[in-house]
Amino acid sequence: MERLETVYLLIAGAVALLIGSGMVIMPATFYGSYGIDPSGSVDLANELRSPGLWLVLAGLAIGLGTFKRDIRHVSLGIAAALYLSYAAARGVSIVADGLPGPGLLIAMASEVLLGIGGTLLFWRQRSTAR
Repeated sequence: MERLETVYLLIAGAVALLIGSGMVIMPATFYGSYGIDPSGSVDLANELRSPGLWLVLAGLAIGLGTFKRDIRHVSLGIAAALYLSYAAARGVSIVADGLPGPGLLIAMASEVLLGIGGTLLFWRQRSTAR
């Protein structure tokens, strides 16, 4: 099970790190892949960049759990909360705004899978620690 946790944390951390980096370093390219053009508005570009550094830091905290066993439980909790919160927010948006394009639906599906995976590993580790 430890190997599964390690692989999960590497993937979940890398995804958050890469996405966050894309949001901060090249938002026009990153968001352009979803059909969103932030270059027309400084305010929009600012708003779209702002969660990027948080994702970079969260990705580092998640990934650190692969190397430091004593924080692995915290890393799993961060990953589960991060991905499930993004998926839930997309669900709210679907209800309020309608269906987004296929790229964002794929992102949501990925977030659901990563969030559920993190939650299951978090719960399993918690129950075996007792």
